[in-house]
Amino acid sequence: MRLLQAALNGDRAHPAAPRTPAELAREARAAVEAGAMSLHLHPYDEDGRETLEAEPCAAALRAVRAACPGIPISLSTSAAIEPEPKRRYGLVATWTDLPDLVTVNQG
Repeated sequence: MRLLQAALNGDRAHPAAPRTPAELAREARAAVEAGAMSLHLHPYDEDGRETLEAEPCAAALRAVRAACPGIPISLSTSAAIEPEPKRRYGLVATWTDLPDLVTVNQG
């Protein structure tokens, strides 16, 4: 079995990394057309900060799902986004639109 997952904004410091839902959707469609079978992304808030807040995560998921129906989407739950574990878990618990997968960094 082969699986190609595209990390849409894996280098989040790069100025060309997609951040808005529309940018993520555009890049997701291009990745799927190039052969990606799964997508991984990091949502951003209106101030351009990486976030685990429910609404920016939902907006990113809705945009990418509209552009790539049926493609599994993974969101990050990295401590780099929210270092305090209880707050991080609390934010994830408020998600209204759920990803198909999440990454969990061990360590």
